[in-house]
Amino acid sequence: MMVPRLKLIALTALLLLPAAVAVARDPAWEPAALAIALLLGLAAAVDAVAGRRRLAGIAIDAPPLVRMTAEQAALIGLQVIKPQTAALTLRIGPALPAAIVSDRAVASIHLAAGQQRHHLRWPCRALRRGRFALTACHIELPSPLRLWGMRRRLALDVEIRVYPNLTGNRQHILGLFDRREWGWRTVRKVGKGREFEQLRDYLPGDNYEDVDWKATARRRFPVTRVYQVEQSQEIYVILDASRLSTRNAAFGRDRRRQRTATGEAMAETIFERYITACLVMALAADRAGDRLGLVIFGARPDCLIKAGRGRAHYNACREALYNRMAQTVSPDFDELFAFLGTRVRKRALLLFLTHLDDPLMAESFIGAMRAGTRQHVVRVNMLRPPGAHPLFSSDDVHSPAGIYEHLAGHMTWSALNDTRRRLRQSGADLALLDKDRLCSQLIGQYMEIKQRQLL
Repeated sequence: MMVPRLKLIALTALLLLPAAVAVARDPAWEPAALAIALLLGLAAAVDAVAGRRRLAGIAIDAPPLVRMTAEQAALIGLQVIKPQTAALTLRIGPALPAAIVSDRAVASIHLAAGQQRHHLRWPCRALRRGRFALTACHIELPSPLRLWGMRRRLALDVEIRVYPNLTGNRQHILGLFDRREWGWRTVRKVGKGREFEQLRDYLPGDNYEDVDWKATARRRFPVTRVYQVEQSQEIYVILDASRLSTRNAAFGRDRRRQRTATGEAMAETIFERYITACLVMALAADRAGDRLGLVIFGARPDCLIKAGRGRAHYNACREALYNRMAQTVSPDFDELFAFLGTRVRKRALLLFLTHLDDPLMAESFIGAMRAGTRQHVVRVNMLRPPGAHPLFSSDDVHSPAGIYEHLAGHMTWSALNDTRRRLRQSGADLALLDKDRLCSQLIGQYMEIKQRQLL
């Protein structure tokens, strides 16, 4: 493709327009006008052919995989390759996906004589997580006489992986890792621990239940088992990617307030918040010396990463989450707990990030959960619905509509409180987490369980 440049438009206006006016006034100027038009057309045609030859052989190279973080500045490396030895000046612009924006539309680069490669780092920013493709890059090269702009679309095959941004609520994440929990200051642990450490001779005052009777029979004198606090426990975060996770994280009332304040609603879903909390939880568990696993379920469980730790394990969890989207399906909790029963054999802490504000889903979850609590420690977490607080717990009522909102919130809280009571009867617990402090509250719940040695 070629487009006329300003020079060609100016020559056309300066030469052909006066010639046409002269022919209109005096037909005797017609041969001269035809000659001028023929010369200009011939020059433009020759220049276009020469421009096409200059464009041949130019290529754009890019890495096959680019990783970046949502809402963070990033760079995409591009390399311009030309086989000619002559100097060239061209304009370049990658065809970025809609979810990736850049402050720069095009860039002009100059390749000196003898320079065959030019490296360029294109600044950009991703608006959301996911997997995207950079399939083309456009270049424009001026013809030798600068009459035409020779354009070409060069194909690229670049995969762009955008990972969740964990620093969006950093004012709440900075205080997650309490230094007292990592050995910088002594903190009393509740209980004596459950992990076997060694055998020693029996001492007066030792509990009879700690006596190792087999070792006692072999050695012919009493031997006591010594236990220590567990150093490598298993924690599984179980993410709900079903239809209720597709709801806006601001819920209804908060979303209306957001529209009033800014003119538009927030687009972040509940599942996005859950993904951020899961990745932060993975960092906290690794720092505490525990192993974290991941289970994702929609209509049925379709992703399982066994409990582990380390940088490679964290990257595996991140790869499983960055392109996962919630689906408009209903979960099957019976199949989920049957799946957990066959795949998670060791006693572990099961942290559910799901929704029990639907009475039918709550009934199904409680009925399927009873078998799991016999072996594991189960904690169910969900975002607190708007206004789900006891009546008269807030004085933020300024209109009759506010009274009805607080009444509706109290009814929601009452239903969830009844669900919490039924879960406790089955050996589990339910926590309502605030959307702005989801990460900190989830980590606090995990550290409390770890300190109490419930595992």
